[in-house]
Amino acid sequence: MDPNYTIRQAKLDDEKAVLELVNELENRESDPQIFSQIWAEYLGHLHTHVWVAENMENQVVGFLSVVGQNLLHHEGMVYEIQELMVTASCQGKGLGRKLIEALKNELNEKDVKSIEVTSNKRRKEAHAFYEAMGFTNSHEKFTIYF
Repeated sequence: MDPNYTIRQAKLDDEKAVLELVNELENRESDPQIFSQIWAEYLGHLHTHVWVAENMENQVVGFLSVVGQNLLHHEGMVYEIQELMVTASCQGKGLGRKLIEALKNELNEKDVKSIEVTSNKRRKEAHAFYEAMGFTNSHEKFTIYF
């Protein structure tokens, strides 16, 4: 990884920067009030962990969020990556890898059964990244939208 970047746990005041990353990835404008409410929930939830990647100018250029829950069929804690984003200009510098490593280091000390991630079928580069990180494509995800 480029030494000009650092990984740290997210803080409440990272909200605006993370909102911009989400808008970039989703190619739309999120509702800032709804985003703010969910951001506060993320940072206040016992089994939610959030990290950010920061450049030398202390700008947030990437982030990772993960939520854990006890699942009966796994007989223990399973964490699911909710978001992993690196701004386009900083991709390919090892930031996604470092964010995943921060997650694995945090969870390594806990009794965790697995880490899962869902990625849109059109995000082929993301799929290759997750496979390179050791994830196995083992499930299909089905969704009902409201």
